[in-house]
Amino acid sequence: MRLKKNITLVFVACILLLAIVVRFSKLDTVPSSLFFDEIDMGYQAKSLLATGKDYRGSSSPFFFRSVNSDRTPLPILATVLSTSIFKSPEYQVRGGIALAGVIVVLLSMLFSLILTKRKTPALITGIVFAFSPWQIQFSRIAFEAEVMLMILFASLIVFLYWIASKKTWAFFLSAFLLGLNVYTYRTMSLFAPLTVLLLLCIYYKDFFKVGTVKVLLWLSVIGMMVLPFLYATTIGSADQPRIAQISVFSDPMIPINVMRNRELDSGDFTNPEIGKKPIFSSLVFHNKVLTYLTEFGKNYYRNFSTEFLFISGDSNRRHTPLNSGELLFVDIVGLISGFVFISKNLKFKKYKLLLCLFLLSPVPSDLTMDGANHASRLVLMSGPLLLIVGLGYAHLFNFVSKNRKYILLIPIIASIWSISTVINLHNYFIHYPIDSSRQFGYGYKKSVEKINELKDQYKFVRITNSNDPPILYYLYWSNINPKEVQEYGMDFGENSIKNKHLDSIKPFEFKDLCDLREINKLNKDTMYLVSYNDFPIDLRTTSNVAVPAGIKLLSVFKYPDNEVAYYLITRDVKDGKEVVASENVNCKK
Repeated sequence: MRLKKNITLVFVACILLLAIVVRFSKLDTVPSSLFFDEIDMGYQAKSLLATGKDYRGSSSPFFFRSVNSDRTPLPILATVLSTSIFKSPEYQVRGGIALAGVIVVLLSMLFSLILTKRKTPALITGIVFAFSPWQIQFSRIAFEAEVMLMILFASLIVFLYWIASKKTWAFFLSAFLLGLNVYTYRTMSLFAPLTVLLLLCIYYKDFFKVGTVKVLLWLSVIGMMVLPFLYATTIGSADQPRIAQISVFSDPMIPINVMRNRELDSGDFTNPEIGKKPIFSSLVFHNKVLTYLTEFGKNYYRNFSTEFLFISGDSNRRHTPLNSGELLFVDIVGLISGFVFISKNLKFKKYKLLLCLFLLSPVPSDLTMDGANHASRLVLMSGPLLLIVGLGYAHLFNFVSKNRKYILLIPIIASIWSISTVINLHNYFIHYPIDSSRQFGYGYKKSVEKINELKDQYKFVRITNSNDPPILYYLYWSNINPKEVQEYGMDFGENSIKNKHLDSIKPFEFKDLCDLREINKLNKDTMYLVSYNDFPIDLRTTSNVAVPAGIKLLSVFKYPDNEVAYYLITRDVKDGKEVVASENVNCKK
């Protein structure tokens, strides 16, 4: 018995070691650079360590205030931990989330063990999570998703442990963890209450046995955890709540489309008069309620499409590598087998819970405008989905072990899964850093380092606004003391002059640097970081293409595929006079 236990622990340790290797290897270069949201999280961590407040000067325990929204605190606190441990900026920012990803692998094994009470399904589930493309992706970028899944799994595991053991401490710890969910990712503001309601509905008999007083105390713990956060980030927020920015109910096109369809019904769509009374059928078939429900239904359906799950995933390259689904294509075998297994065991409440979690998990994402295939918000769905896949593989393994004539299925499926995993890892570690470099803010780090190298020669810096909001990149990569930002504020507008050091740095909109009139506006005391969109001329080498008169090229920054990312330029000066600009015929207008 002890030998079997030791062997199991060895397998668990090996799975966790593999998960650590996959999540921490080359974390500073894959993905290729730190994206804006990661920079935000990293700078918040620096600010907390240096000043005890976020970089906008707030010291609330319920949220951290960022550029234009409130951020949940737990992912940033995870980043504080990794910032305290690592020296590399990329590892500082991503290390805490990578650790959360490893913990999710461990929790997935515990979850499976609680569901099945068998070790083999737990180990198989751990392997599925350790090498899942979806899990790898969000364990290696500093987004909130993995911390959300970690806390959700922990809360459900403790709750199910209470169901099995009836220990009072587990009952109230589950309430604390369920409430803690809202501090991980904004989608949990909706899904955490849904989860509590789901538990009350499925396990109402168990709650009834506990007694009214304890149940009310349990709900009170959850309420005391959730309500301060919801108030602080909605009614009490100085900024527009994030949900108001991304909600499907904020889509400006829906009212316009409703009006257009009513005009088509009434036959007056060619009439320029606005506000004519629609016919009765239009009120029935074309109204906001029906349109919102239709949009939600479309979003919900797309979550489960083979296109999203197995073929192309999220179109945003920050969320999914090119030509990669959220799952391995062979996982469709585990998924089908998993649903067969669950259908056979739906008499057990714990499997009803798993199925309901799977069906409800896309709801928060589907209530947003771009939520249909938003892999980050849908990480919530990946948890129960991958549990089902892991249980499905285990069910298939158990079936074959009892029906030896199908024994070849195991090595065949294992071989296909292994080959798929190797191909996915190759694609991720070799091709993905190149394919996704533009989406990850590549070029800003080297650009800011060069600007700081030359800063004593110039008075001002202007950075293009054509890609991501640039100021936070500058603050982070320049190691600007967060206390300076707290005192200065986040208004870096051209007309915002506060007689402080940070007045010298501003974002800037470049109109057309192919136009000599725009070149003549450049200042010799200013460095300008411009993108290829601002200045579409190939100056990677000046042997064939001359730098336009009036412009002095200070440096060229290239993407990993050798295409131009940014130019650092200033106004050219000779003999103390600004060189007269001339229109550049080499610009690709």
